[in-house]
Amino acid sequence: MVACNELTAALRAACPLPLAEEWDNVGLLLGQAEKDVRRVMTCLTVTPETVDEAVREEADLIISHHPFPFRAEKRWTSETPTGSILLSLVQGGVAVFSPHTAHDSAFWGVNRQLADLFGLVDVAPLNEGSLAASPSMIQGIAPGKAHLLKGEVGTLLGSGRVGIFPEPVSLSSLLRLVCERLRQPNLTYVGDPNRTIRRLAIGCGAADDFIAEAARAGADALLLGEARFHGALLAEELGMALVLPGHYATERFAMETMAGRLATLFPTLVVWSSRNERDPIRYWPEASVFPSESALESEG
Repeated sequence: MVACNELTAALRAACPLPLAEEWDNVGLLLGQAEKDVRRVMTCLTVTPETVDEAVREEADLIISHHPFPFRAEKRWTSETPTGSILLSLVQGGVAVFSPHTAHDSAFWGVNRQLADLFGLVDVAPLNEGSLAASPSMIQGIAPGKAHLLKGEVGTLLGSGRVGIFPEPVSLSSLLRLVCERLRQPNLTYVGDPNRTIRRLAIGCGAADDFIAEAARAGADALLLGEARFHGALLAEELGMALVLPGHYATERFAMETMAGRLATLFPTLVVWSSRNERDPIRYWPEASVFPSESALESEG
C-alpha cells in the first residue's frame, strides 16, 4: 500500500499545482491525505458512470483530470446530481485528486504529449509562465523514478504548446493524422484543406482563448478540443486554421498515459484508467469502423 499523500506528492511533482489557472480548483479535493491507497482509477471526469465503476472496483482514489465539482455548489443532497455523486464517493471511501490545468501545462503534460504525438520539434509553451522547473520537483517523485520529469530542470513552463513539423503538411493531411492518432473518426475544422501547415499550436480541451496567442506565435493552425462560433470567425480573420477533434479526444488519452506511469512509479498499486468512460458527444451518422492505417495512407 501507498499513503495517499505520498501518491499525491508524486502527482504534484509531475503536475506542479502553481501551473494551474487562477480560476481552477486543483489538488486533493476529497478524502484523507494520510489514508493508505491500494487501488487507483484515472478518468477524464467524475460522472455517475465513473464513480459507479470506482466504487464497484473498490478504488481508494480517483485521479480525475477535471475537478469535482467543476463549479461551486451550495447544496449537497441526494436530490442534486453533484450531491448524489459526492455521497456515493464518501460512502464508498473514494478520494478524488484533480490536476486539471496544471496537468495541461506541465512539462510532460497533456499539451506536450499532444505535441509529441504529432511529431513536432522545437516545442515551447505558447504562453510562457513564471514558474521554472527545479530539482525539487524531480526529487519529489521517488528515488530513481525521475523519468516523468527528465530534462525539465530549468525549463520555463507555461500553457499551451507550439512546435514545427519536420516536413510541412497540408491541412487535409493533418486532419487525417489527427483522426488516426486520437482515434477520433469525426472532427470539425476551420480553414482551406489545401493550405500548408508548418507551425502548429496546441491547446487541449476548450482552448479557444489561445487563438490570438497562436496567431501571434506565427502558427498556421491551432489544434484544440473545441471552439465557440466567434472563436472560429476570429481564426478566419487572423488567417489561421483550427483543428477540432473534440474536448474528450484531446484529453482522455493523457489519463490513460498517467495510469501507466503511476503503475510504473508505484508497482504495489493496482492502477487502471476507467473502462466505462465515454465521450458524451455523439455524431450522426456514426462511423461503424475506424479507418485502418493502410486506408489512411492510400488516401494520402
